[in-house]
Amino acid sequence: MSATAPFWLDEPYEPRPPLPGDVEVEACVIGAGVGGLSCARRLAQRGVETIVLERATVAGGASGRNGGFLLAGMAAFYHDARERYGPERARDTYARTLAAQQEIYALAAELGAGDAVRRTGLLRVSASDEEADDVRRQVAALRADGFPGELVERDGLPAALRRSFHNACLTEHDGALQPARWIRALAQAAERAGARIHERTEVEGPVGPGAVVTAEGTVRARHVVVAADGALAALVPGLPVRARRLHMVATEPLPERLVDCPVYARFGYEYFQQPPDGRLLAGGFSDLDGEGSYTERDEGSAGVWERIGRYLADDLGVDAPITHRWVGTVGYSEDGLPVVGERDGVYVAGGYSGHGNVVGYLAGRQLADLIAG
Repeated sequence: MSATAPFWLDEPYEPRPPLPGDVEVEACVIGAGVGGLSCARRLAQRGVETIVLERATVAGGASGRNGGFLLAGMAAFYHDARERYGPERARDTYARTLAAQQEIYALAAELGAGDAVRRTGLLRVSASDEEADDVRRQVAALRADGFPGELVERDGLPAALRRSFHNACLTEHDGALQPARWIRALAQAAERAGARIHERTEVEGPVGPGAVVTAEGTVRARHVVVAADGALAALVPGLPVRARRLHMVATEPLPERLVDCPVYARFGYEYFQQPPDGRLLAGGFSDLDGEGSYTERDEGSAGVWERIGRYLADDLGVDAPITHRWVGTVGYSEDGLPVVGERDGVYVAGGYSGHGNVVGYLAGRQLADLIAG
């Protein structure tokens, strides 16, 4: 049961050239995922000469290997975020990510990538009576603070979900991604703004201010940004972030539609969506992986992949063959909050705890505005 290329990345792609040698530039961004490209585009738009270095290819890291969920908020469900971080901080962050989410929808349409960024809504479903009560608390907290959230009882769920799930929280503003296409469209937008992107250029860690060292050459930069979520802990040691692998699978197209929007289940440990082509893409069981999930290695667990397969069959009634298995390495922070800001002369963005498609975009923009004044 070996890993394959991520389904999202399993299509033709022409890589950009590596760094051509030693370069001097105003800003160097490490990582061509959502955070790095959002930052690079914003810097270039503000007149800052910017270069982006990527170890693999654009969207080759966590940004092209995730579940394809475009969600407002933080990693914690909204009512949990209120308890952990305080009502004011939770409310402010949710409002900021809602605004960023709307900006992503508009930008994707402007870039011709609207089919890869779809406003579908999200169902967070409950797999037990305990979780059903938790779903009700989530809906109540969202509505109390003026945010959209609708309680869906079992008889209102899609037919394929009724046998395994009790109720759901529907957030209609959330969406689904073909993340690789979206990130590659964002890369082209960054280049049109004036940023330069070099792929297949691995940065040597640890990264410090002033100079970024690679096998292809050294980049001397006034501002250095490390926005490689999964590699953040290795490139900038000492941050409260750990690399963690998350497992995903994709099936052949199903003959029927089970769901029209992404689904979170069992407190977010399982998640799945059915894109327009009819496949089912699913991931989860990081709790089964346990401490073994905290690794920088892009190797998966046969046991986790097998468990996801049984989940599809037993809980969702799906018997379609699995065509793709892969892992994505992301950064998990100690407190569940993103790690964004300046650290010992280097700007950092990461630690999104598996929730970076909106938060990473917003973090990149904020770093660029901080750098550009």
